[in-house]
Amino acid sequence: MVRCLSENTSSGIFVSESLSSSQSIPVRRDTVVAFLGSAPRGPVGIPVTISGIDEFLQRFGVPGHDGALLKILRQFFANGGKNATVVRVCSSARRHHMVFPGPSGVLTLEAINPGPFELLRASIDYDGILSTDFDRFNLVIHRLTSRVSPIIEQQEVYHGLSVDVADPDYIGYALLGSELVSIKDRIPEQRPDITFCHDIEIGASYVYGDQEWAETGHLTDYDLIGCNTEGTGLFALDQEPFVDIICPVADERDLGPVALFTAERYCRKRNAIMLLDPPADWQSVRSAIRQARKSGFMSPNVVSYFPRPINSNQQPDSLIGALAGTLVSSDARVGVWGMHEEAQLRMQGCVQLPYDLNVEEQQALKRVGINSLRITKLPHFELSGLVTLNQGYGCTAEWDKLCQRRTALFILENIARGSQWAAFQKNDSETWSELHDQVQRYLHDLFTAGALFGAKAADAGYVICDRKTNSGDTPTDELGISFIVGFTLRGQGMLSFRFHQQPVECRIQALRIEDPVALTG
Repeated sequence: MVRCLSENTSSGIFVSESLSSSQSIPVRRDTVVAFLGSAPRGPVGIPVTISGIDEFLQRFGVPGHDGALLKILRQFFANGGKNATVVRVCSSARRHHMVFPGPSGVLTLEAINPGPFELLRASIDYDGILSTDFDRFNLVIHRLTSRVSPIIEQQEVYHGLSVDVADPDYIGYALLGSELVSIKDRIPEQRPDITFCHDIEIGASYVYGDQEWAETGHLTDYDLIGCNTEGTGLFALDQEPFVDIICPVADERDLGPVALFTAERYCRKRNAIMLLDPPADWQSVRSAIRQARKSGFMSPNVVSYFPRPINSNQQPDSLIGALAGTLVSSDARVGVWGMHEEAQLRMQGCVQLPYDLNVEEQQALKRVGINSLRITKLPHFELSGLVTLNQGYGCTAEWDKLCQRRTALFILENIARGSQWAAFQKNDSETWSELHDQVQRYLHDLFTAGALFGAKAADAGYVICDRKTNSGDTPTDELGISFIVGFTLRGQGMLSFRFHQQPVECRIQALRIEDPVALTG
């Protein structure tokens, strides 16, 4: 029987289970931050959770190749970030190949991950194979750090593979579970030859991937967005149960309008906040305000700032990693709802700013939803304003403040995920009662934790789930259930939402408190 011995660290991919009706919805959980950008190597279109820079370098890095994503992640961990979800995107699908000749043709292995720095080597031998067994062979595959310093980072060893399609150890079946290679083209009828190099007399011989080639072109909007049906780019995050903060990382240019609007819509769908560096053409407070108004790009789910840092070459730099790490650190200390007690977000890092903002300029930026960045004392700097890009555009005023918006999104997403079980139950009074009790307990726990406000717990929130809320869109004989939830945040009136929980998704609609539908369904 074939055995694969894979030597690797954690894949960074985890499985999450949904809650049941008897389980309480957690009041506190880790803030999930996702970074999308290019990396020299590693899996593409797969969210990978890392807990530090060393782990990122092992999965995605190459010695001597520092990019924007690596720099932003350094900021994130230096400012209190604990776990980062990384999605690698690339502008090319080209992959390395390794070709093994044999009496009936070649066996071609293709790297799972694309890119010129995904360096692999492999070797075939017949050690331990009976001399009368002409179909079997052994295969060893190595993932290397670089060509200059070929340190083995990952290894897969397959003993007793076969080219016989009727054999349980058929190579076509065995390599389906490989994290490194897949089979390219047809599998030959006879086993490949032993790997042999004329200049190696002692030790194993290996076939290496293609000669080094350079990846050309920068990431486009479409590379970052990806495809929702294939789950690539931004839509790879569909594999994650929770995503609270999304940080798209461009190469050397600003995100284009296609990427911005698509990412904003995705954040609305996922109840997430997107952190954006300001465009390079924001050269002054006046131009920042003018360009922000001219673009028409506004959203309560987007946070940006001004001025943008510059690097040692006087080129635009990024700060979203430091901002994300600081938010994660604040959430861990006082909860998402506790940020209102801090007038500024204090961060650290070696940054340069083109100039310092005065008080009047900071107030002018805040009125249009732009936060102000200023250096306090190196290496410390702070972000003030704490507003979303909703500010000043006539949208729902409740979402102008970053703390209130993040708290509401946190609560909405937790309810949507925690009540998922109800979509698979019969839409009857028993399910309504169980769902009502579960969500009501959650609101009570939020009030106790200080996230909701009112004279007493009953004043801080309510839940309606009955025949009236389920008499319209959701027939009682079909899967899916509708309910209404209201809650009060600090400094806000009662916010009400209709949830329509279905097996594939949960749709959330904001309601006006004075709307009778909010009380009667």
